[in-house]
Amino acid sequence: MKTFQQYLKESSAPAYVTVRGGKVELRLMNVGGPVAVFGNGAVHAVLTGEWVQVNLRSGKTVFYRLSSSGRSVSGPYLK
Repeated sequence: MKTFQQYLKESSAPAYVTVRGGKVELRLMNVGGPVAVFGNGAVHAVLTGEWVQVNLRSGKTVFYRLSSSGRSVSGPYLK
């Protein structure tokens, strides 16, 4: 049976997104810093499956699609 730490080291799935300074950071649980930084004017971001929904300061909502590796995104795609 694997320990939780072993599972985290082997995991390549993105764990979460954060917003800092108007940019979205894609982070993995087993990596110290962001693996991708994207977007401008972001206020809030939510990772749902393969999509990152980003609410912008302008009031618009855009989407970014996660790559199959989970380490990069494409977009933005408008709502």
